[in-house]
Amino acid sequence: MIPSSFLASRLGFSQVPLEKPAMAIPHALFVFLIENYLRSQPFHEEAYLRSNPDVAEALRAGHIPSAKEHYVTQGYWEERDGACPPFCEDWYLSQNPDVAVAVMQGECPSGAVHYTLYGRREGRCPCPELAPLYAAWQAVSAPAPQRAN
Repeated sequence: MIPSSFLASRLGFSQVPLEKPAMAIPHALFVFLIENYLRSQPFHEEAYLRSNPDVAEALRAGHIPSAKEHYVTQGYWEERDGACPPFCEDWYLSQNPDVAVAVMQGECPSGAVHYTLYGRREGRCPCPELAPLYAAWQAVSAPAPQRAN
């Protein structure tokens, strides 16, 4: 593990960064952190390759080392879905009344279609099992409050 004191000295912040509502980190560090987080997350290779025939072809041709490595280093940043999380239609509609109305009015065929096309990119949670994780990500990624000058 990298000691917090090392990062604190390299990045110029206190070892207790929770004192600040926001801090800047180098882009390369941000990418490194996200990619390493993604490596520890569930990945459904078969579904990823089925949804991304260009990646399947690149893998067959030996242009990429693995589907997961493609997802981690490129696919995630291209908004491709590598996790294929479980989806609960009734729960999703109950948590997203705007989507429920759109489905009832025939503007969208289902909650699953909405999630695939829009909800995932909007940060909407697909099922109750993942709700705590989504809530935590939303809390830590909320914009920092603006200070008055």
